[in-house]
Amino acid sequence: MEIPARAKHKFLTNRGLTVDRLASIGAIAVLASHCEFYAEQAVWSIDAIPVQGTRPRTDAKPISELIRLLADFEEGKLKVGLTPLVAQWCKSADLCFSCRNSLMHGSTMYMDGEFTTFARNVPTQGAKRKREFRDFYASQNTLNLLEQAFEYLLHGIYVIWTESEKPDALGDISKIMRGLREAWSIAAELDNLAAAVNHEKY
Repeated sequence: MEIPARAKHKFLTNRGLTVDRLASIGAIAVLASHCEFYAEQAVWSIDAIPVQGTRPRTDAKPISELIRLLADFEEGKLKVGLTPLVAQWCKSADLCFSCRNSLMHGSTMYMDGEFTTFARNVPTQGAKRKREFRDFYASQNTLNLLEQAFEYLLHGIYVIWTESEKPDALGDISKIMRGLREAWSIAAELDNLAAAVNHEKY
């Protein structure tokens, strides 16, 4: 049975998720999945271990594990000059993916005129959760900011991967580093926005 056009997104729009907000959430999902793809490629390149015909240690690893693998590489494993870029990418990615995870794995718990709150690992009915409760306050502005942060992340991990493949010297990375620091700044603010909003309310 075909769903009437007016009813298709009723569940979402009732939670303040406009077409533009949903488009931003979709963009974040796509950017994040490409970050994961290139993070795995970067681990392979830095490890310099052939993966054809084998099951690499990165197989089926969540992004948190890929970030840890990249962060744990000793400086001698990395191309000269690449260490600060990898370190900043991991630092920024950790926060950005925390926000992404709340959006992609959370439920809409609250909305007002500005924000729709996505919460994950909710201790519903007093249930204990393995992971810490986290939430993300989604407005068009916060979603635009997170989308921008993931654009910086994607550029950064793509460069880490491609540079790890090249034998020649590393070029100027100052612009990429600025973008990754901006991604960290954005995500740090968004990841702690709930506390700020609640403080303003009360």
